[in-house]
Amino acid sequence: MSELDWTTVSDDPNNRDAKAAVRTWLKSAQRVHTDSDLLGHIESLVRGKRVLDIGMAAHAMRYVEQTDWRHRRISMAASYCLGLDILETLVNELSARGFNVRCVDATSAADLGERFDLVFIGDVVEHVDNAVLLLRFAARHLAPGGRLYVTTPNPFSRKFFRQFKRDGVLVVNLDHVAWITPTLAMELARRAGIALAAYHLVKRFSPLALTLKRLIGWRLEPVEFSFPDYLYEFVRKE
Repeated sequence: MSELDWTTVSDDPNNRDAKAAVRTWLKSAQRVHTDSDLLGHIESLVRGKRVLDIGMAAHAMRYVEQTDWRHRRISMAASYCLGLDILETLVNELSARGFNVRCVDATSAADLGERFDLVFIGDVVEHVDNAVLLLRFAARHLAPGGRLYVTTPNPFSRKFFRQFKRDGVLVVNLDHVAWITPTLAMELARRAGIALAAYHLVKRFSPLALTLKRLIGWRLEPVEFSFPDYLYEFVRKE
């Protein structure tokens, strides 16, 4: 099935059949990519497209100065790119440097007057007060057939397990207000009036590491344990 609304199975969110249907659907929606890092994969998605990049300022100017600043690479790969952020000082500085950026609250009811082949929200959804409004804003700006991609940390990954094991308590970015796991992504999409089409696990592995993972590792532990990020793919309901 292309999408799943658990409420068509039951009105009880703890219903056994509804949970089983979600589990089956999520397994079918999982896409594993092992030949590229996450940023390289995102570049391949945006290449040659009209792109809206939401939350592109990356918190502080020191991140912008780094050679792997994500918005720079996205804007270079896209045919056209508009970047949005709510940090006015950073937006003004980036605009002065020649970037096509605007200071806009992407949880608002604003309409930019433009439509895009792809909207990208990079590590923003875990920061905002209302993720449903964020997804609605993004979907509003999709052209027909467009795709919305959202990256967010995977709390089930080895990266966070190691931190928790080492420190006894997990402390991450202090501006985070949520973890967005696959079931939560499905529910946020349902409430936003869009659909989760797939979720992607992206990380480059060496040939030897990949062979060991396939032969041993992923038989002993969930595949998601090896990937520190989720890349969610959403579509508008026609």
